[in-house]
Amino acid sequence: MRFLPLIFIFLTTSCGQLDFKASKSSDTNNVIETTTDSTKEKSSTEKQKEIDDSNRIDSIRQSKVMKVAMTIAKQNISKDYYKISYESFPDDSSYAVTTEIILGHLFSKDKKHLLIRRRVPWGSFLDLFLIKDDSLIPEVNREQDCMTYISDTIFDANGDKQKDFLVHWYPSSGCCRRNIYNVYLYDSSTGTFSKDFEFMNPTFSPKEKIIRGVAYGHPGEVELYKYKWNGMQIDTIEFIHPNVNKKGTYIKTKKRSYRPLETEGIKLNTVPREYHSIESYDWFISEE
Repeated sequence: MRFLPLIFIFLTTSCGQLDFKASKSSDTNNVIETTTDSTKEKSSTEKQKEIDDSNRIDSIRQSKVMKVAMTIAKQNISKDYYKISYESFPDDSSYAVTTEIILGHLFSKDKKHLLIRRRVPWGSFLDLFLIKDDSLIPEVNREQDCMTYISDTIFDANGDKQKDFLVHWYPSSGCCRRNIYNVYLYDSSTGTFSKDFEFMNPTFSPKEKIIRGVAYGHPGEVELYKYKWNGMQIDTIEFIHPNVNKKGTYIKTKKRSYRPLETEGIKLNTVPREYHSIESYDWFISEE
């Protein structure tokens, strides 16, 4: 197997700080304060430039890694199935890039796709292509930063008997439970994918074409939701809110609302059983 050579570039940077001591003279103080402010402003500008330069260099590195991966994929494009995983250290970087290449009939028997995953310590890159006449047509390009990426998977999310592409991630900050899935629906007639649909703490039920889940918020206030797939679109069915004015009862609404009143929906004495087995239901019924 032949790999493209990587070009090594060595960069050296240095920085320093000046420590000013104030004089008893008020005039001198004024001069020193002005100089200090100017130095701080310059330091801030230089720091932003360093960040921009670092981002630019990382972008160049990733482009080189992607170029190698694309070359490997094209060398194996005629195969029914091909998979490889390897590590590389582009240029002078101190971190490894883990690259995975998966090629084959990933979503349907009559069309082939290529999935390239690139993982670095500070993020993950996912690129999905349709293979058509030995050409690679970009379909999904996703960058998941700040180590929020958990996994990606392929299964029928909307119950149309076609496999879809899902990305699972978890935000790096926030007060409450927040398992997130982004769903790219597969169109078997074209081999392409829809825009992504984002769901918080979802439980997929493809047989019903339903998604139930728990929204984002604190126990005792956060609501349950229910959506239904309508082809390549999604319809809102209902929301189940805790009744903050009468503990142990609930309010069903058609629209999401924060702490709705009983007059805004239908009062329920219990949570419908269909929600009892969904992921994060324990979060919904618990109270701090």
